[in-house]
Amino acid sequence: MEDIQADPSYAQPKDAWEDMKYNIDPTLDPSIKHLVEKILPLATYYLSIHSFVEQFSRYEYGTVNHALCAGIREFLKDHMIFVSQIENEFQTSTTFTLQRLWFYAQEYLQTLKIVNNLVTTIRSIQTVDVSKDEEDNIDAVIEDLQQQQEGAQDEIRISERQKGGSILNILAERLIGLSGDPKCNKIYTYLLSKASVPYFDILNSWIYRGEINDPYNEFMILEKKSVKKENLKEDYNDTYWETRYTIRQDYIPVFLEPIKDQILLAGKFLNVVRECGVEIANPEEMQNEILGHPVIGEARSNNPSNLLQQASHNYHNHIPSRGEVWTAVNGSGFVQNLEIAYKYANQKLLNLLMKEQQLLERLRSLKHYFFLDQSDFITSFLDLAKDELKQLASEIPQTRLQSLMDLVLRNPSSVAAYDPFKEDVKVAMSPLRLIDQLLRIISVSGLEAASNNPHLSTLLTTIHTTGFERPNQSLSSSFMSNGLGANISNTYESLTGYDALVLDYTVTFPLSLIISRKALTKYQLLFRHILNLKHVEELLCGAWMYQKYLLWKTRSSSSQIEQWKFRVFSLRNRMLTFVQQIAYYVTNEVLEPNWRRLEANLTNITTVDQVLQYHSDFLDSCLKECMLTNSKLLRIFNKLIGSCLAFTAQAEKYNDLLIVLEEGQAKDRYGVPIAGLNDTSHQLFDSSSKALSKIEESFLYHMKLLIDALNFYSAQETVQFLCLVIQLDYNQFYYHTSISKEQSRSSSRQR
Repeated sequence: MEDIQADPSYAQPKDAWEDMKYNIDPTLDPSIKHLVEKILPLATYYLSIHSFVEQFSRYEYGTVNHALCAGIREFLKDHMIFVSQIENEFQTSTTFTLQRLWFYAQEYLQTLKIVNNLVTTIRSIQTVDVSKDEEDNIDAVIEDLQQQQEGAQDEIRISERQKGGSILNILAERLIGLSGDPKCNKIYTYLLSKASVPYFDILNSWIYRGEINDPYNEFMILEKKSVKKENLKEDYNDTYWETRYTIRQDYIPVFLEPIKDQILLAGKFLNVVRECGVEIANPEEMQNEILGHPVIGEARSNNPSNLLQQASHNYHNHIPSRGEVWTAVNGSGFVQNLEIAYKYANQKLLNLLMKEQQLLERLRSLKHYFFLDQSDFITSFLDLAKDELKQLASEIPQTRLQSLMDLVLRNPSSVAAYDPFKEDVKVAMSPLRLIDQLLRIISVSGLEAASNNPHLSTLLTTIHTTGFERPNQSLSSSFMSNGLGANISNTYESLTGYDALVLDYTVTFPLSLIISRKALTKYQLLFRHILNLKHVEELLCGAWMYQKYLLWKTRSSSSQIEQWKFRVFSLRNRMLTFVQQIAYYVTNEVLEPNWRRLEANLTNITTVDQVLQYHSDFLDSCLKECMLTNSKLLRIFNKLIGSCLAFTAQAEKYNDLLIVLEEGQAKDRYGVPIAGLNDTSHQLFDSSSKALSKIEESFLYHMKLLIDALNFYSAQETVQFLCLVIQLDYNQFYYHTSISKEQSRSSSRQR
């Protein structure tokens, strides 16, 4: 006993206070001894509670424990007053007896027993050095190591289960569980009201200013300082809005569980507003502003007011008797304050984004440049930069391309000349082809799951067995790996300007929350897809222009040449129809309807999270319906585009070959061929016919494969693909054409 009194802060092992024994004079009368044994727990309770207060009042245990200990000290103070009164009674009254002491001590014994049960529960919680959440969180580990380097390694770490919200949970659970005992109810209500004060101070600082003043790491919201708003413009995988501030589930007081999301959003909204340099009103001004100017859309069922009312309703119905806990922490007053703060923060950030930052106008500008809805500027740019874009991407000066783009955008005759955001458009060069970039983005796990389907496995196998498979091209090489440096470097050296051209867009905070680097990358993928279609269409139109010469229109005396010309005409027409139908589908049946849907949604928003969700869904839907998220469709489409490019590369040679063939058919007046008796022209014709047959077979084969795949995925993913199937095979040409017959006919020609 002397040792414990000398060092009350000494932390006793578990159950040490319950096992404490006192040596009583064995010569005492049994009745008196029994009475003493009933009074002695009062001393045990006092020492146990006093030791707890001394230990948990230290700074590392946090403000909630400090406030709890301050509340417990009131009971210890009452006990010491009681001891003083008893001592005075003992010294001044001749009628004071042990029975009278027991009569007076019963009330205080019951009080200290209730408090001792509480401190024993808290003390018995096993202490760990680092919480599980922190161990699983690499950012938290890094921050912890940085603190250790700064000299904080000697600091005592307290488990989250012994501070903050966990302490409030223990008090709330005991208040609910022992609510039938009036004395327990009164004591736990008092202690909960005292212990919750510093926690609600942190909470009010969060919902009113968007700041976390949590030096003891006990608040329910975690701030990751390593996640910065500047990363939004650089890092593709950065998720500032989702990860800058997150809820720590183990730290949430049970009575705040139903409104945790509103608490998180209220502070996040204000934090963004504060980082933009906008002055935040004090609580009284917030109340006047909200009550005087209701939030737009307040009458809707999903507005912030209704959300909070629903959260409050769920709170009271969450667990029986929770109203007592809610009353102890003045929950109704806090819900009212949270409602005002949430409305104000939401309205302030929405006004900042939609009005001051002109979010909708920015998105229209992005649509104009990246979706080419008014593409006069890109046509002029491609005409001016055609010489540069024919070169290798590594040899093209980007400053030259940027100068040409600025010249086009400032042209008074261009639609872009009247765009106030045209200065934010930049020209960049991608280090990867579009197909390679898309396949690196698609997850490998998704492909493996899809390839388990027998039909899809057949499709994938047939793609790899085609004649146009590039050497050293494998499935695994198309996906993201750690050693990309050399591959990207080699690919970039072989890219032309047309393959690598991409637009970029300068976005500042807070617009970068919505138009992040990840969102911009999706815009760029769609832009490159559309630009690729337009480029291939232009090349095919160029081949059509070659074939408008009189030489192609004049009937040849050779039936073989006429048949060859018909094959060239037919293949060019099918390829041009394919590219034009794909371009029409992408622009008119995917991008435009989804954009109209996004515009309609943005006119009815009530929270910033809805803006983020609608914009993300818009981009994801566009990518999915444009066949840019499915590796199978991507590979088939890439084969078809490769066939078109191979044909256009041969188009000019076909013109030269036709001249040679026609000259070979011309005869002099004696009936002797002018070109002589050599068979060079026949050899050229045979080799050209074989190459054309190979392109024909590949294009027809992959067209049928694409139509089959679209039919399959229209049932699995989106019915939008059926519209494309109808457009590609509107006269059922590919449906009725047999691949085997085409291949046998081509083989006979080659022989």
